[in-house]
Amino acid sequence: MKLEEWFSALRSKAETIERKWPTASEDEKLLLADQLFELRQVSDRVVDLWLQFEEKLSLAIRRIKQLEGEYPPADESQPGTAAPAKAKAGADASPGGHHDHGGDAAAANLGAFQAEAAGRPFEHMYRKGEGFYQLRLYQDARQCFAELVKESPDWESGRLYYAYSLLFSEAREEALREFRLLSRSAQSPVVAAISYNAIGCMLAEERQWLEAAQAFKAALEHHPGQREARFNLALCYLQDGDVQEALETVESLLNEGDSDWEAQMLWLRAARILQARDETADPQPPDSLKLPTRKLDSETLREMASLYESLGNYHRAQVCYHFLAERFPREGWAWHGLAWNTWLIAGTRRALTLMKKAISLAPDNPDFAFSYGWMLLFDGRVDDALASFRSILSKQRDHRLAQSGLITAYERLGDTPTAKRLAAPFTEDGDPYIRSLGYYHLGRIAVAEENWRLAEQYFRRVLPHSDHFQEIPLYLQLCAAKLGGPTAASELLQPETAPGAGKFPDAAEC
Repeated sequence: MKLEEWFSALRSKAETIERKWPTASEDEKLLLADQLFELRQVSDRVVDLWLQFEEKLSLAIRRIKQLEGEYPPADESQPGTAAPAKAKAGADASPGGHHDHGGDAAAANLGAFQAEAAGRPFEHMYRKGEGFYQLRLYQDARQCFAELVKESPDWESGRLYYAYSLLFSEAREEALREFRLLSRSAQSPVVAAISYNAIGCMLAEERQWLEAAQAFKAALEHHPGQREARFNLALCYLQDGDVQEALETVESLLNEGDSDWEAQMLWLRAARILQARDETADPQPPDSLKLPTRKLDSETLREMASLYESLGNYHRAQVCYHFLAERFPREGWAWHGLAWNTWLIAGTRRALTLMKKAISLAPDNPDFAFSYGWMLLFDGRVDDALASFRSILSKQRDHRLAQSGLITAYERLGDTPTAKRLAAPFTEDGDPYIRSLGYYHLGRIAVAEENWRLAEQYFRRVLPHSDHFQEIPLYLQLCAAKLGGPTAASELLQPETAPGAGKFPDAAEC
């Protein structure tokens, strides 16, 4: 029997016991409990055998590498050769939540200390604890390393394993004490740096951004090459609102040729925030982000597409969505993004087929149907667009984009009374952006009626959110020219921003 088949049979037995338990009699439950106990004994035996095998395998690999000159002899090995443990700066801190604060990253990097254990007293305890840790049996690893630390308190990598085992066993206070002790006392700068990085991650999980940033800086002082601490520092800067520092810090990673998609995505998000705060800002992307390529991670491509759309670079956004549609041919959002940017570049004829593909994959998504209707509207097929918007509203009466589409369609048909009637409720909405959208529509209708004074009043009501209605300065200039008076440049160039207002997506974002 193959190993996979044997484990499959064991899983099947466990599933059978679980399924039978709720309806079993007391006598049957005793039999089932005996079977569970037997399975537990098998599991424990498998773990013991695996640990013995892992120890022998590690020893064989180490000796072969020593013979090949890749490892120094055991008595010459130093603990300062390990790579730093990569960890996200808190569950809510990461832009996509992608940096790993779980056992994988820590285990991979702690494993670089293997050479340090060779030939030392209590090596068997270290190997056993390391095996449990690799299996994510953190409680068992914690017990093994607790014994090791008691017998050999100066074994730094063993204490580091102990600290991580405490952390992943949810003994956070004890883990923090161990990391702080190591950060102050470790002879190895790498151990100290890993400890400071872990401290920073724990502080960041509590949203203590300033304190976490100080810990990551301390990690870099001990070991400047610790790239994970630099990423985490950039993340803290971003969360604490220091966007420029975040950009510069993560750029230092990307300029070294780092292909880490999480670092690329962090740069993109920081760039978007900076550009939203200051429209004159023009952060230049590192070489790895200047052009979208198939080599980029999917999340990075998606983030790049969004950034390029916000900057009006629709050709590059289209390329990103082209790669994403290749990668996710059954995901409607990928085809929708490709269709929308194709429409902005080449018009309706080339985009409609792509949009139909998106709708066929996600027929219940009203935003996709709206985009289809919007394309029809601007292609002059007003009746078809009206039918599309009405279809959306028959299923979702308060869909604001579909309502906005109806207003624009009636405006195109010259039915201004109906357009006004539909726009009026927008101006009473609790969302300031929706109110602005209503005033924007009423202003356009007033322009169509050549009521320039009324149009100017409506457009001034939109000024606080003119960053989402970029035609407002042009409309105000037109009104001023028709009324024979100047419009203050300061009104057009420095619109106020309503504090705490939520954004209402305009048509270009659908």
